[in-house]
Amino acid sequence: MSKRTQFTDRDVTVLRALSLQVRLFGQRQLADALWAGDIANARRRLSRFTELGLLQRSLVMARPLPELLSPVCVWQPGQPHPDVSQIAFRLQSRWRYRTPRSTVVFLPTEQTVNHFGGRNKAVMSAQVSHDLGVSEVWLWFYCNHPSYATAWRGENLITDSEPGQSMPDAILVDSNDEPAILIEFGGDYQADRISAFHDDAVLRGLPYQIW
Repeated sequence: MSKRTQFTDRDVTVLRALSLQVRLFGQRQLADALWAGDIANARRRLSRFTELGLLQRSLVMARPLPELLSPVCVWQPGQPHPDVSQIAFRLQSRWRYRTPRSTVVFLPTEQTVNHFGGRNKAVMSAQVSHDLGVSEVWLWFYCNHPSYATAWRGENLITDSEPGQSMPDAILVDSNDEPAILIEFGGDYQADRISAFHDDAVLRGLPYQIW
């Protein structure tokens, strides 16, 4: 880290999250969540991190995110099998008419990832909208349920998947760093994909949230 720049708690939150919890952030979503909607100040600060070699700025095509106020589905072991067709309908409906548009995103550089002890993972253009959705869920937790944001282990750090297990977008861990809740951000998923995610949670014996 540069000794010539004073880093605030908010700065460290952004850089750490990009290293350990999410793959990327959109400029606008960071401004809305952490800069009280002040896009100019957010842009100025993020540009400074780019100049310091801590972040990489990219312009990508991504679909605008639906508003995330609560999970679409919350399930606990012992509860009945959810109506996956209804969940799929809700997920697909919220993406209708959302066409891709130019979106400024920021990714961590190797320097930042190495500093926080994370692992860099390639971002595929076809998954940018989904990755932004995952980041939006993390930001919701950070602003509304900080303990969940702290307990969040992003896909880059999940290493306990075994053959036959699906890879959730994130896992919330307990005080012993053991998996406690599976987190998935729903794209325009088909019912069979949701059913497979549910079946995996049943095998793991873990509750989940689909956002």
